[in-house]
Amino acid sequence: MAEGKTVPSIDYTSKDFTGLRQAMLDHAAQVFPEWTGRTTSDFGVAFIETMAYLGDILSYYQDAAAREAFLSTATRRESILELARMLGYQPDVAAPAAGAVVLATEESQTVPVSVPAGTKLTTDFVEALDRPMVFETTQAVTLAASGGSASIPVLEGETAGTVPLRILRATAQEQEILTESLGTSSGAVEQRLPLASAPVLLDSVRLFVEEGTDAVEWRQVTSLMEWGPLDKVFQVVSTLDKTTAILLGDGLTGSVPAVGQPMYAAYRTGGGAIGNLRADSLVDIMDGLAGVYIASSSAMTGGRDAESLESIRINAPRAHRAQDRAVSLRDYADVALAVPGVAKARALSNQTTSVNVRIVGAANATPSLELIDKVERHVQSRAVAGVHVSVSPGDLVKINMGKADDPIILGLYPNHRREDALRAGKQVLQELLSDATSSFGMNIPISRVYRILDQIPGVEYARVSLFARADGVQSGPQDVICRDWEIPVPGDLYIVTDGGL
Repeated sequence: MAEGKTVPSIDYTSKDFTGLRQAMLDHAAQVFPEWTGRTTSDFGVAFIETMAYLGDILSYYQDAAAREAFLSTATRRESILELARMLGYQPDVAAPAAGAVVLATEESQTVPVSVPAGTKLTTDFVEALDRPMVFETTQAVTLAASGGSASIPVLEGETAGTVPLRILRATAQEQEILTESLGTSSGAVEQRLPLASAPVLLDSVRLFVEEGTDAVEWRQVTSLMEWGPLDKVFQVVSTLDKTTAILLGDGLTGSVPAVGQPMYAAYRTGGGAIGNLRADSLVDIMDGLAGVYIASSSAMTGGRDAESLESIRINAPRAHRAQDRAVSLRDYADVALAVPGVAKARALSNQTTSVNVRIVGAANATPSLELIDKVERHVQSRAVAGVHVSVSPGDLVKINMGKADDPIILGLYPNHRREDALRAGKQVLQELLSDATSSFGMNIPISRVYRILDQIPGVEYARVSLFARADGVQSGPQDVICRDWEIPVPGDLYIVTDGGL
């Protein structure tokens, strides 16, 4: 470098159109000092602006790709799920609601009627789905003639596929199931086999590969990296277009089906909290059994949504931090979060020989007895020797906001619409106690309530007549204080506007 010259500084963070344009113009002034044209009609300026435009686009994609590599900044569900798996965390999947239906024969029915397993029953039209909701029976029964009836368990969702496949051939367990044909194996590594129907209940997916005279079932695993070249395993993954696919191995981590082997998938669709219905919600037999009608149906319970992305962002690092052992109270809670179905956990203890872990499911759902038992066994096996672990549901505390005869009032400026402010007011109060923001032992000062209401566009003042625990004194605005095992959830909400348009 010649004496007297300095190295120009480079701003590596200036990667947008304006920054790139200016950087190229500054460089051009040093390289071509005789070029002084800076109008937009100048060919050199037009060329630089074209390059800056392309650079801006490339910078955007570079930044977007970089963000997908970190759990805190990733935006695609596929990226977040893969990062969670790298940390050893298995996100909770959607589950279908279940219940029972009583089917009966008409008095005019003179012969018994066989009701096969998989008989489809429907609800009334569900606006959120733009169709009726479908339930299927899980047992085959025969109804007696002339008023015979039976209670049959049902499960929300549908069995996918139309191709009958006989499995466990030449054995006492031989049976025929409905499957979806996935074509034949290409023999390539890491084959992705997309499933045609959606939304898929991930834990219901089964893969069968024709090998000689039998259809051999492969095993679903959470990660192919833990298996060898002879293991007949597969992984279920989410694709970029929010569909589901089966991922096969590469011959080193998981076996590869031979070229030409037919492959079939058996799975169910459905799931979600939307399937939790009140009693007598099933109204029609979709398959049209002659002489049979629905006498009654129980409430449908147990449906839950897949774990939200925000919940995965929070829980995956916690589960990884525990390293599959529990020493501190935080470890016990983190280990519990590694069990699919647990969305929030808090460990409590008054003595060194026992720990009580409080848990809730997705959307603050009360965990089932089966899940509680599963979590208890999982945590106990990783606890310090001599420590007894018990697991129980967290307590959900309803928070009442306003009264029917004395609601919360939002005073509006004259030029703002009442409907918009009312909608925004309900939204911010519900979000304050939503699944994504609530937690064990959460405290909510009343000043925070006033602050979020005052920030609504168009609100001149807010008057909160009641903000209190439903099990407390129902008088005036109060700071909400929850115990370590309690989670606040929305209770009654009454809100009106004053003024505005």
